[in-house]
Amino acid sequence: AMMDISDGLLVDARRMADASGVSLHIRLDAVPLSDAYKTHSGGGIEARLAAATAGDDYQLLFTLGEGLVPPVDATAIGHVADGTGLSLSFGNEALPLPDRLGYQH
Repeated sequence: AMMDISDGLLVDARRMADASGVSLHIRLDAVPLSDAYKTHSGGGIEARLAAATAGDDYQLLFTLGEGLVPPVDATAIGHVADGTGLSLSFGNEALPLPDRLGYQH
C-alpha cells in the first residue's frame, strides 16, 4: 500500500490501516525530522506528535514486505500487524493516540 501523507502522518496512517484491514504501528522516535525543526521545537515526544499531526508533509507512506529493499531511499518508521487501527510508541514506551490525528476534511 502507498499513499501521500499531506493531511498528517497519523491520520493518513490510520486511513491506510482501515482501508487495508490491518494494524499499523508507528515509532515516533524513528520519524525523521529536519535539523531546523529540531532546533526550533526539539525532538521529544510533544515535538514529534506535533510534526506527525500537522499535515502538509508531501511525503509518501508505504508498506513493504519483510526483507525487501525499497528502490529509493526510505526510512522504516513502523510495522504492519494483524488487527485493526493505529498504535504509537516512543522508544520502548507505548503512547496513547492524540485527540487530533491530523487535518480532517
